[in-house]
Amino acid sequence: MLSREVHSRRIDAVTGRLLVDRMLRLPIRTVHTAQFYLRAYDIARSLGWAKTYDALYLAVADLEAAELLTLDRGMHGAAVRLSIPATLV
Repeated sequence: MLSREVHSRRIDAVTGRLLVDRMLRLPIRTVHTAQFYLRAYDIARSLGWAKTYDALYLAVADLEAAELLTLDRGMHGAAVRLSIPATLV
């Protein structure tokens, strides 16, 4: 998503690179369990989405009781519909 923002010139390349660097410094852990994929599948079905790619972000936020930070208005709206805490940045 960040790369797309730079590509579409919504933010400049230097700022985009700084944001990637800042993001890489966050205390983030990766998860890989079946429950996330099953939840993503259920979310995609409930939202009428053909693919589960974006639903995985929502599933992780939901199952980890974490706030979703996104630049994507559609993703933010989906989180709100699912009562997943989300902030549009």
